[in-house]
Amino acid sequence: MNKLGILLTKHRHAFLLTLLVSALAISSLARQPSPPATVEIPVTEAAAASVSALEAYRLQRDQDTMADIAALEALIAQPLLDTATREDAADRLQEIIDCRQAQSALEGALVSSSLAPCVAVISGGSLTIVTEKADITSRDSSLILTLAAAHAGISPENIRIMTEN
Repeated sequence: MNKLGILLTKHRHAFLLTLLVSALAISSLARQPSPPATVEIPVTEAAAASVSALEAYRLQRDQDTMADIAALEALIAQPLLDTATREDAADRLQEIIDCRQAQSALEGALVSSSLAPCVAVISGGSLTIVTEKADITSRDSSLILTLAAAHAGISPENIRIMTEN
């Protein structure tokens, strides 16, 4: 047997592995990538109008809140500002987060209680509930007052209930 035959016999696994890797590399280079299939769905007025006014308000409120949170976090991260300013920003940030959590908890409880769709707006210690229900019964009012006290800690004299109409 010649030297090449002995070498191939001795290192056949390494030779086969090298051959396999080379074949895979050549096949992947030779393959032309196809462009991904895309579908564009035009947004029409009907699609944009499918969101209710309450849902649109909630979305805008959440976007505004997130922008406020980002701005306050940026202030807090500024090392050049004095400590009092950064502490004020941190306090305001905590107020916004607490308010957002109370609103979300209250809206979730109201949705579970068949008063949906509705929006809870907490501002300055007062609460406004806006619902799409045409009529609010005394049972609904009692439920709202109870849930507002439990989830937001707001007393009945600081609560307003409104229908969307």
